[in-house]
Amino acid sequence: MNNGCFDLTSNAFHILKAGYDADRSDIAELVEDAEFDEVFAPQEIQRAQQSLLAPNSRLEQEISWLPELSLAQTTNVLSLVGFGDLEALIETSKHAPELAKANILAHFAGTGNVNDTLFHSLVSAWDEIDQENILTFLNDNRLSAGFPSVERPQMRNALVELERQHARSAAVGIWSLDRPGEVMDRIVEAELRRHPSSSFLEQFVRGYDTLSEPDLARISDEIDEVISDAENTDADLAALVTRASDLLVRWDDVNQPVQVYEQHQGHEEGRSKRIYEKLRSLCLDLANNRSEFTEARRLSEALLRTFPELESVAEVLKGDVAALQNLDEQQKLHEEYKPLIDACEAAKTKLPTPVSTVLKIFKDTVSKGGNDPIAFNILRDLALHINNDCNDPQTAFKLLDGALTFAGARPPQELKKTLEEERAVLHRNWKMNELEKNSGNLTAMSQTVEDLLKYARGSERAELQQLKTKLDRKRLGKKVKWGIYASIAAVIGFFVIADEMDRPSNRSTYQPSAPRVATPTPTPAPATSAAVETIPPVGQGLTLNRSQIRYCVFQGQRLDIIRTLTTTDNQIDRFNALIGDFNSRCSSFRYRSGDLSAAEREARENAADLRADARRIVSSW
Repeated sequence: MNNGCFDLTSNAFHILKAGYDADRSDIAELVEDAEFDEVFAPQEIQRAQQSLLAPNSRLEQEISWLPELSLAQTTNVLSLVGFGDLEALIETSKHAPELAKANILAHFAGTGNVNDTLFHSLVSAWDEIDQENILTFLNDNRLSAGFPSVERPQMRNALVELERQHARSAAVGIWSLDRPGEVMDRIVEAELRRHPSSSFLEQFVRGYDTLSEPDLARISDEIDEVISDAENTDADLAALVTRASDLLVRWDDVNQPVQVYEQHQGHEEGRSKRIYEKLRSLCLDLANNRSEFTEARRLSEALLRTFPELESVAEVLKGDVAALQNLDEQQKLHEEYKPLIDACEAAKTKLPTPVSTVLKIFKDTVSKGGNDPIAFNILRDLALHINNDCNDPQTAFKLLDGALTFAGARPPQELKKTLEEERAVLHRNWKMNELEKNSGNLTAMSQTVEDLLKYARGSERAELQQLKTKLDRKRLGKKVKWGIYASIAAVIGFFVIADEMDRPSNRSTYQPSAPRVATPTPTPAPATSAAVETIPPVGQGLTLNRSQIRYCVFQGQRLDIIRTLTTTDNQIDRFNALIGDFNSRCSSFRYRSGDLSAAEREARENAADLRADARRIVSSW
């Protein structure tokens, strides 16, 4: 044997040129010939002689030589071995008995000539060795040579040891290659598919594992250095994680075949698991104690790529990677939108709101490739705060309008629709306040209604257009003022973004100039409806209950109908008095969510009764 590798040329039968049937006298003569030839050193010749004369050591030499080959075949094999002609030797060995074939292939494997084909041929030879044939061959020759016969247990034990030597030779041959792990990985996976319980494969993997220990120890030490360096707060974590990832690649290049084999046997490779545990501890420290989510994620991904065969940790690593990716994305988003978030938070406490500053930061954020929905929602939150908490719909409108009209922003269609609806609501809130302030100034009121039409839709737009027409006619002196007042009271309302608020809402109506006659004390509406109406007290901004809101809605409907029935000056005066009283109680009030819509629904359901009420009121004048 040569350095633990199997070597045909060191066999005693080769050194002494002996046959399997050589007896003691033959061996003595062969020793003299060998000493005369001086091909081998005297010590080697003596060891060869002793090996062939002692029954137990002779068995080792017998099974590790070329049993069952003829002298001519043996001579041919030795010639090919001398020339190192691997291809011809493999071809010759195809027709040789299995043990002789295995010895030939193991010899070449130990010299670094191993490849996939040679290895699979070697394993196949071992799978097909017939111990009974070998035992018969050896005992027949021993009988001729005058040596004791071999027992089956002896044969079995000797073959186990020879198999180990062959496997080690193959492992040494693999390890001598430029990329041993790559070749080893292919061989192991192929053999696991072919014969996973092969004892030769197990010995082969164990031999390779032993040879790889020094390299793995060096890699492990370097990983420990990386972990130690990463503990410094001023360390270049990105560079250290890159180095750790490279070390894991080197580890996997060497150890991957062993991991695959152990996984197939239902085990986990111990050294790899210890490496995983050390580096995962570093990941947890980076994430939990230092908020270095990016580097923790990179390291976890490297661990997952390296150790998928460690089944108990693969799922843990998948969870780590997913969680760290989420944390990493959140952190990056926070950093990306921090200027906009900070500006919006500061604007909530700084009045007047710096609209231009906030919009500039918004546009810068979006222009740099920011996620439009996130940027819009940050700005939207500020707009809602300004409208609902600061009661400044004009500024809130300018914020949303500035964002929506920015050419560089492309929000998703659904979000864009929502923002446009909210912009329209904010615009109504703003312009309704303006309409109230312009009360009595028909030109200004007409312009405000014109502005309201810009974002109005559906029935609301039709009503505003009708109001605009009446205002314009009034400006030209074509219609009595009460028509305008009643229409404004019935049509225009103060709108809020109800679904964004958690407090009572306001409703405002336009308040006309003083009526031509004194306001009479109102009387409850005729009881033609089953719904209860309670006349609210005079005042602005009061919170009304449902029955009071019902009065305001029902009375507004009655006044609309009364307007169409008045013809005389007396009736007009009385109508204007009712309008004045109505505005003093119902022009601006607060209400709980759902109360107003319920009252409006009831008004539609009781429309016939309300028309009858209106006719009775007019007929009483």
